Amino acid sequence: MGNGEKKMKNLEAANVLVDYGTIEIEVVKKIEKSNNLKLPNKYKQFIIRHNGASLYVDSFDFYDNVHKRDSCESIAFIRAEKINEDISDLLYQSTDDPDDPDIYKFYKYFDSKLIPFGDTGGGDLICFDYRNHEGDDPPVVLWCHDYYDENWNRISFIANNFEEFINMLHEYRE
Repeated sequence: MGNGEKKMKNLEAANVLVDYGTIEIEVVKKIEKSNNLKLPNKYKQFIIRHNGASLYVDSFDFYDNVHKRDSCESIAFIRAEKINEDISDLLYQSTDDPDDPDIYKFYKYFDSKLIPFGDTGGGDLICFDYRNHEGDDPPVVLWCHDYYDENWNRISFIANNFEEFINMLHEYRE
């Protein structure tokens, strides 16, 4: 068993603080069908057994591309039943006119090729990034809901795939 497989096993065996229980595979298939994509197998296996999980070891480090600094965040998994609803709500907000001077209307607010699966607790989302990826093992990114850089970018790269993301998780440290 490789290190990544051990991490995934530990993720489930000892690291789930609380969850919403199990879900049927049909819930996951509905997300895939409505977004015309395949989710990572390891994510599907986890979310089917631990829907909407919060973890004991939930922190990860990354370079925050929007704020231009090293950062640390934590993840709480989004319940699978809410993923399509969240995407729909975010895409609705994305119809804002970029020429509107209202500061609360943001150009390129959310991209339909981002699939949120986790929340940082502050409104930012951890997403699978299918914008330039085909297949079932996309990169993991952080989408910042209330800040953007000079190019309207709201996205920071976290990991090459879900398994790499899980391997990054550590206990919170001050």
